[in-house]
Formats: sequence, structure tokens, C-alpha cells
Amino acid sequence: METLPQDVFNQVALELDAADLCALALVSRSLGKMARCDQLWIERIAADFGDRALIVDLLAEAGVDIAEQIETSTELAPWRLAPSTQHGNDGDSIDRAFTHTGHGLRCYRERLARVFPASEDERVNRVKHFEAEIDQVKLMLRDGPQAGGDVFVEAACRLVLVQEWFPVSAECYYLWALICFMHNALKPALVFLSIGHDINREFVPIHELKAEVQSMADGVFGVSGQAPLLDASCTAPSPQLAKALAIIFQRFDRDRDGVLNASELGAVVRVTNGQPAPAAMVTQIISAFGGQIQARNGRSVMGWDISSLQGFYVAQTMQDPQETRQDLAKFGFDPHTLRNI
Repeated sequence: METLPQDVFNQVALELDAADLCALALVSRSLGKMARCDQLWIERIAADFGDRALIVDLLAEAGVDIAEQIETSTELAPWRLAPSTQHGNDGDSIDRAFTHTGHGLRCYRERLARVFPASEDERVNRVKHFEAEIDQVKLMLRDGPQAGGDVFVEAACRLVLVQEWFPVSAECYYLWALICFMHNALKPALVFLSIGHDINREFVPIHELKAEVQSMADGVFGVSGQAPLLDASCTAPSPQLAKALAIIFQRFDRDRDGVLNASELGAVVRVTNGQPAPAAMVTQIISAFGGQIQARNGRSVMGWDISSLQGFYVAQTMQDPQETRQDLAKFGFDPHTLRNI
């Protein structure tokens, strides 16, 4: 192993537990240095206590940015390399892209000390404290998507603090998944649920939420050859749906002014609902997704432009993907491929 490049050595060493890795370091001076690689122990932290960088990235993908709070927190043990150790400064031939300052190992030891308290009394007190933190997070999330961005950020950060001391808390990953689901971030939610399931396969709330999220994801992204309805972020139509909506828009924009006015939009609703739309209903949906829009002829028209139509179907899809596919079938599109028949 002494002849392996550092990056290959790290891959092999990560298959060992921390105790075996320390034992390996005693075999020879060269192996000892390779086993003290800072990057290796930072990766060991992620493997043994949870990948905090992944947690931050998944939440950011859901629109919940906690990076600054985590980076500046004084309550968390170090979990990344210090800036001075980001680039190698060794002069030997092991691998200059890696550093061997002992910083990574010190980070690991500090995290290990937090996870395994010195006394039973300390452990019991920690459990009580962080159970109260979990309960507080649940209260913060009680209002659902209406809770507000600051509330979601604080809730996510509180969970990081709990996970700092209890890395095998499946409930943390469940609640992070719930936050993502509330933001319609289905793929990040499923990643969190998968990690939580690996930690505790008996935790029932994970099974229940995973079934709900997976069902929604299957409808949105398609199964068995179905074309997806939305993009990966669930904030915009997929290329297939965008093309279908463009055709529908052109079909009902009879005066070709780039706006579906009340009459034209009423015709759209009549197709989807199978009956004429009351004027009050048309006015309501115009206000919800459109408004006063400047037409191609320069006039201001009350109605929808193409982005309004797309916004409506993104919102509807996140409520009921099958209804969107049924609507497309009524407009003459294959509900599976989204192609014009």
C-alpha cells in the first residue's frame, strides 16, 4: 500500500473503520504519513457522522440556504479543511495535492468526542435537550409551506446542531426531507429519506413520507417511458410539456396578439372542464396567474401570456400530475409521451 498514490490509498482506507486506520498508521513511517492525510479524515467524518456538505447542498437545491449559518456557527465542530490546508505544501512524492498537517485527524477526534460523551449523565442530558430541539422544529414546520423562508432556515440549522451530536438520528433526515417536500424539491427529499432509511429502517414516518414523495415524483417525472412534466427542480415545465403548452397557446390565441384574453381563456377552460366556464371563474384564474399584459399590438389586455399558462400547469402538476396528463389528452396530446396526436 505504501506505493499507492494518495488518492487511491484514501479510497482503500475509507473501507476501514477509524480504529483499523489508526492501526495501519503504525505499520511504517510512510503508511503513517499517508494515514494522516487531512482529506482522508475529513472524508472519514462524512462517512461516520454524516456528510454535512451534502446536507447543505441538498437544502440549497430546495431553496433553503444555510451555508453561511453553518460556516459561521461556533457550536459545530470543524468539518472542513482550514483554508491554509486546502492545497498541498508537502515536498515529497506522496502527492502534492494532499496535506498531512494533522488537522483532519483533529477534526475527527473532536467530532468523535461529541458523539460519545464522557459520562452517562451527560448523554442523558443531551438526549433531553435535543429531543426538545426536535419538538421545536416540528412546531416551526407546523404551518407548512406558509411558514416562511427564515423559519425554514432556522429549522434546518437546528437539525444540523442535533445531527452534530446524534449522527444516527433518522428523524433529522426525515425533517430535512419534509422541508424539501414543502418546497416541492422532490429529488432532494428522496435523498434525505434514503439516508434516513439506511440509518433506521423501522422509523415509520420515513416510510410514510417516502411513499407520498415517490408517488408525486413518479407522476411528475414519469414512469415506464412516460415523458416528464416538469424539470428536475419542479419549478418549470419539462421541454416536452413546454412544447405542448406552446402549441395549445397558439391554438387558442385566435387573434394572435400573444395573450389569451377572457374569451380565449374561457375556451381553454371549457375543453379541460367539459362545460362553459363562468365569467367569475375566468376572472379569478386570470388574476391568479396573469393580469394586465401588453399584447403584440401594444394594447394592454387582461389575460394570460405563455408564461402564465406554464405557471398554471406547474402549480397544477405539483398538486395532481395525473390531472395535467388528463388535460393534455383532452387537447389532443398523448398523455404518456406528451406528443401531439
